[in-house]
Amino acid sequence: MDSRAWDDRYRSTDSVWSPSPNEFVKEYLFTLPPGRMVDVAGGEGRHALWFAQRGWEAENLDFSSVAVSKSLQRASDLSLGDRFLGHVADANSSQDFYLAPANLVVIAYLQIPAPELASAIANAARQLVAGGVLFGVWHARENLTDGVGGPQNPAVLPTQQELGTAFSEANLVVSFAGLRRRSLEVAGESREAVDVVVMARAPEMVTCG
Repeated sequence: MDSRAWDDRYRSTDSVWSPSPNEFVKEYLFTLPPGRMVDVAGGEGRHALWFAQRGWEAENLDFSSVAVSKSLQRASDLSLGDRFLGHVADANSSQDFYLAPANLVVIAYLQIPAPELASAIANAARQLVAGGVLFGVWHARENLTDGVGGPQNPAVLPTQQELGTAFSEANLVVSFAGLRRRSLEVAGESREAVDVVVMARAPEMVTCG
């Protein structure tokens, strides 16, 4: 869908997505010390809001102006306006983030074709401080046959190989990459979704002594 279609979707309901952060975002990033973070394609801002509540300067970036406006209102309702920003932009554009250089960039469930996703990853990597973290989680290609939910178009379900290539070309050092299973309830039954998770860092600066 284009940005206008997403605007309509975000207008149609109070919350398109759960207000709680993704379980893998919490698991892998909970212990990071507060800094500056950006949630790319963050929708209504659930991850940026969670980080702002934990003392981070946080930015929610999405190409839906309605979603960004909702995130800003939620930040205001939570008295987080002094450390929360909203930014209307396409994830795979070369536009700078407001909080760049950032200590952390999160890309959660940005399900777009591999070339566009590689551009988004490269742009996010460019916005990091030396040693900064880029964390991503996606519905995996394996979810089509081994999981439930998520898009059913394989073109927007990244493979581990595609992600490995994108992170390598973005000059990021991967510390974890693999499939993770996530429990969810479907029609009253416990089911599992298959996600692919990648955590990486920008190279540290090398100083000559």
